[in-house]
Amino acid sequence: EQAQQAPLLFTALLPRLAQGAAPELVDELSTSGRKAGEAVEDYVAFIRDEILPNAEGDFAIGKDLFDEILREDHMVDYDSDELLEIGWDELRATEKMMDELAREIDPDRSAREILKEAKGDHPSPERLLATYEEAMRAARDYVVEHGIVPLPPGESLRIVETPVYLRPIIPYAAYMPPGILEEKQEGIFVVTPVDPDASEEEKEAKLRGHSSTKIPVTAIHEAYPGHHLQLSWANRAETLPRRMGSFLATMFIEGWAFYCEELMEELGYISEPLQRLGRLSDQLWRAARIILDASLHTRGMTVKEGIDFLIERCGLEPANAAAEVRRYTMTPTQPQSYLMGKLQILELIEEFKRENPSLGLREVHGAILSSGSLPIRLMRRALLGGRS
Repeated sequence: EQAQQAPLLFTALLPRLAQGAAPELVDELSTSGRKAGEAVEDYVAFIRDEILPNAEGDFAIGKDLFDEILREDHMVDYDSDELLEIGWDELRATEKMMDELAREIDPDRSAREILKEAKGDHPSPERLLATYEEAMRAARDYVVEHGIVPLPPGESLRIVETPVYLRPIIPYAAYMPPGILEEKQEGIFVVTPVDPDASEEEKEAKLRGHSSTKIPVTAIHEAYPGHHLQLSWANRAETLPRRMGSFLATMFIEGWAFYCEELMEELGYISEPLQRLGRLSDQLWRAARIILDASLHTRGMTVKEGIDFLIERCGLEPANAAAEVRRYTMTPTQPQSYLMGKLQILELIEEFKRENPSLGLREVHGAILSSGSLPIRLMRRALLGGRS
């Protein structure tokens, strides 16, 4: 399935990249790219027609290896059985919270019906980029004014349109952190504009992915005080391993950004009922990731069963559900990182506050973020020492 997208690298992305970097090579690269794309298509056909029919492997890595990755890579004490139990508990608890909030909003409609209608409230194509800029700025201002998290010196965030050559692989938006060794710590948030030549139906479908209930939560998760602030702080760490969190500490990185969503609701930034319901729907999806992560790799769940689960329990569109499950089959233990990371961060914060009762929330967050990107067990040891 991944190989099927490879021809686009040569036939679409390469010529578009050349338009900005080396215009004099566009014609040559287009011709060469077309030939390379055809060669890759032949390779894809070989895999599809000759290899795949005879393939006998299984994507599931099994309980023993799954538990070993949890233990050795993520440095956690729970195994896949305990993980699955936690996932179900979190899913049911979140469904209950969503049902209660939905009844407050409209007692005659379900949470899913309310959220589906809310997607129709979105910026116009002309206001899309500006709306994200305003949301990022508002989140940053709130963090500063309320003393939630200290900002690292010199950090900045730029919001720009997605470059043309990246639009085929970034349908909506994405955050690109500053490099771990870059002197200028500027993150970039790209937003893919709506194609002006698309049909009105296609434009509306794309804009529904940028609903007004979702954009403020996205600003929190991706920027302030989420990924951008955390990674900007990590890039100031003295040692390289503490900066290389994307390789070493996915539970902390994803858990921190997810923790920030709930934190900003508790502190009053996310206060509209529809926004709160949207945040809970994202939490439901993260709980489902735990269940599917363990079930696909250790309990014999099929890809179709996983897709159906996301459609029925989380309300994902079929295409999005299929893409999610395909990713889960290739990244065992990563999907559980979001919610499990958040739960472990909450425990760490409570422990650290008990040991340091005089510190405010800003100082607690500052101590955690200045430790760099570490597996949470190592961060606990760094912050609490022998008491961890």
